[in-house]
Amino acid sequence: MRIDPKKLAVDYYFGDLQYWKLPRIAADALEEGYDGPALRKLAWLANLSSHDIRAEDIGASEIDAAFCEMGVNAPIAKDVEQLALAVESANRALNGQSNVFDEATHVRVHLCRLSEPPESLRQIVSLSKEAGNAPRSEWNRTEADLNHAFSDLLMSQKATSA
Repeated sequence: MRIDPKKLAVDYYFGDLQYWKLPRIAADALEEGYDGPALRKLAWLANLSSHDIRAEDIGASEIDAAFCEMGVNAPIAKDVEQLALAVESANRALNGQSNVFDEATHVRVHLCRLSEPPESLRQIVSLSKEAGNAPRSEWNRTEADLNHAFSDLLMSQKATSA
């Protein structure tokens, strides 16, 4: 299975990938042909038990360098991470891999951390709040509105990346 450096970096910088997993990821990256001193140093730590690896063993600058050696412009800004993860949620919701209400809640609670969302996620967060208190008779409309909001998010991301 090929690693996705950008996805791994987004997960790491957002806080969804634990530091002790980085040595194994670095070793996998070396096996896939990525190379560099930071990746080699991190991969060497894979020889240790995950319990023996401390956060101090892996410096932030080494992690940034390792991701750069895999072609990622690291570190990644919080708003970029948040948006990338929201796009993943949108894809899961619209492809039927997950329930649209669950993904909207994920965006509101986990990605936005119940705080004021960025403009690009405001509609999804608003609909997620609304869905929590909506009577059953409103669920179909709210579901359609959430599908539309997720579609709008994907369309806006395609437009800005083009």
